[in-house]
Amino acid sequence: MTSYDREKLRCYCCGKSSEQTVLMSTNSFGSPDLDQRPAGMARSTIASRLLECPYCGYVAGSIDRGDAKARAFLDTAEFRAASLEPFSDPAARRFLVRAAQAAYEGDRRAAFTYMLAAAWVADDKKQTSQATAFRLRAAEQLGDGPIRSIDTRLELLDVLRRASNWERAAALADELTAEGLGHPFAPIVAFHRRKLAAKDSGRYTIQEAHRRERGNDEANAEMLKLLAHHLQKRRTPGSPT
Repeated sequence: MTSYDREKLRCYCCGKSSEQTVLMSTNSFGSPDLDQRPAGMARSTIASRLLECPYCGYVAGSIDRGDAKARAFLDTAEFRAASLEPFSDPAARRFLVRAAQAAYEGDRRAAFTYMLAAAWVADDKKQTSQATAFRLRAAEQLGDGPIRSIDTRLELLDVLRRASNWERAAALADELTAEGLGHPFAPIVAFHRRKLAAKDSGRYTIQEAHRRERGNDEANAEMLKLLAHHLQKRRTPGSPT
């Protein structure tokens, strides 16, 4: 089950205390989406994953923790721009701030992840154009250089397809196909290629991709276990997922 608690937290950056609603526990039973948005009750907790100090605007998983880099970021133009961005849901804006901080610190992968989470918030609000814009901005966070991580490229492939960036998504799918990936990745790439050919920008889960490509529930279960184990090893601590 999902549970919350009200706690008084002292901000690491400005030292002032405020009442915060803290996510205590949840679950993510079921297959995540192809962009790694979790299933189960965890799916609905996205807006609670980050807290914000009402005095200085510091955003973190827990505002009573931080480091010197977090304090320094509050004095940057990047922080001010993200904090004042118009037309964003408060939860989405918190992810934008964290994405800006990650980019400022040179962590492109984390910036991508936080910006994608802002798109998930927009999805829930039925703000389709905003979600598309956030997905395109998430892709931009990764830069133009080569990406080695298969996991990141698979997430990027889904982000580009969901944003209807057909040309770039097709090029990435071709790149992944040419590498001759094995299981559990190959069925996901093949699934994306089919959806790209159909100009389908819909949301799908990893389980759906494996089921439709392999047609074998037992094999699907085994592939999902392998993929889940692989992704668990590389997830960044403190990421919104």
